[in-house]
Amino acid sequence: MPLRLAKAEEKLRSLRRKLDDFEKMLMISGVLEICRRYFVMNMFDGALAALGVIMGMWISGIADSRAIVRTVFSAGLAMFISGALGAYLTERAERERKLRELEEATFQDMRGSIYERSSRLAVLVVSVVDGISPLMACTISIIPFTLSQVLAVDFTTAALASFFVSTTMLGALGYLLGRTAGEKPLEYVVFMVLVGIASAIVIVLLGTHI
Repeated sequence: MPLRLAKAEEKLRSLRRKLDDFEKMLMISGVLEICRRYFVMNMFDGALAALGVIMGMWISGIADSRAIVRTVFSAGLAMFISGALGAYLTERAERERKLRELEEATFQDMRGSIYERSSRLAVLVVSVVDGISPLMACTISIIPFTLSQVLAVDFTTAALASFFVSTTMLGALGYLLGRTAGEKPLEYVVFMVLVGIASAIVIVLLGTHI
């Protein structure tokens, strides 16, 4: 029993060391700030893309919840793939350049150092956040349409619910930006929601005149 307890304690200490190293690498890479920007920007793009598809199909008379779900999710998946790959290649190039500059400035080989490991971690984290955020926004936006197929809700109600969910999501992003800026979050909430509504109105007007 004491041997098992000792092994458990050793595993716990090892886990704590790994978590400490992980936190240290996040701090060194400065990736948290970058991820926050990417998350908000791409959630915004995903929410507007979903609104565009939903409103466009609605005014076109395509009252098919399954079609909405497939189209919006496919758009989110495409944004996930392109965003993740694009962020990976871009961030990797930038991190490698900075690492080379650091090697030249310090006359040291950084291979295997905490700075190199931090750079690799940053590339991976940024890629995941950049890709997953628009997919998340699209998935959240189509929840009412998914539920409508189970609850037998009509298409118009599902579309209105999806519009409400999407604008609420934009408001939440605005609140996050306001808190980050240290200013009044309400102003950012109102701005983000108005942008979403204005975008939906533009889509409707263009759809009725094309």
